[in-house]
Amino acid sequence: MIGLYLLMNSCGTYHIKIGEKSKLNGIPIVDSGGTKHIYRSSNSLELGNDYALYCMEHHHWETISVRYTPTPLAKLRHEEYVVRRHPKSS
Repeated sequence: MIGLYLLMNSCGTYHIKIGEKSKLNGIPIVDSGGTKHIYRSSNSLELGNDYALYCMEHHHWETISVRYTPTPLAKLRHEEYVVRRHPKSS
């Protein structure tokens, strides 16, 4: 009963493993296939460019392409991230 009381009145803090701490500072991306990737970069990913970044989720280098994809409404478009394994990772 005392343990439950202490658990319910805690400050809401939680502990993070050292390896997970770096993931919180990364750029989360969901690619066109629905897979989540996390990258660390000081630059934003711009349209029409390809980037070679290390994926902290999959632990290898990946090439990210940023493209616009059309939607059924002609004037609306959204960014799409195409991710593939970089030759540096082989």
